[in-house]
Formats: sequence, structure tokens, C-alpha cells
Amino acid sequence: MTRRVLITGGAGFIGSHVADLFLAKGWSVEIIDNLSSGKRANVNPAARLHVLDIRSADAAELVAFAGFDALIHLAAQMDVRRSVADPLFDASVNIVGTLTLLEAIRQSASARPRVVFASTRVRAVVSP
Repeated sequence: MTRRVLITGGAGFIGSHVADLFLAKGWSVEIIDNLSSGKRANVNPAARLHVLDIRSADAAELVAFAGFDALIHLAAQMDVRRSVADPLFDASVNIVGTLTLLEAIRQSASARPRVVFASTRVRAVVSP
């Protein structure tokens, strides 16, 4: 039986390479990406792309009912300038989006996938 993985942000640079790795290991790969910064051209033709926002009900439904063995969560709003200009949007994508996916897993009656969450923390130093 083929194992299945869902990769959020899988049309981005890192996500597309992670998808390629899973495909090389024989996994069935599906990707959620809204293509705001990722590119369709980055997606391996052997993977299935769902053009969705991670905050959406459609993304939650896919996570809850598709029976994935693993969820690799890489999707994020990562533009520092946008996060400063619009912190509510940044929190909506990065916090609410992640919680939407995790809540879909929690409420799912099907098998729960293992979750890998990747993040970076950029620390700014401000001199007085």
C-alpha cells in the first residue's frame, strides 16, 4: 500500500524539493499551495496540486478526509515587510492557517497523519 503525504507550501522552493524527495521514496504526494509566492512550474508532474488557501474550508476538508499518512506544513506568509505593514494578515495566515489544519486533523474520524511543522524565526536587533 502506497503511503500518502500532503505538503502545504509545496509549490515553493523548499516544499517542491521535499515533494521530490517523497516521490523518490515512492510516496503518493499531494500539495496545497495558493501560489501567492510558490510557482506551478516548481510542482513535480507526479504530484497532485490543490490550489487552496490553508485557511479555507476546502483545505480543512482535504486534510480531514483524504487519509494522509503525513502532513508536512511549510506554507506561510513569510514577507517581513508585509508582516510589519499588516500583522493581522500575517497572523491570519501563519497562526489561523496552521490551527485550521490542526483542527481538521483533530476533528477527523479517519486516521490522523503525522505532522511535520517547519518554521524559521528571524530576530531583528534594533539599536536605540
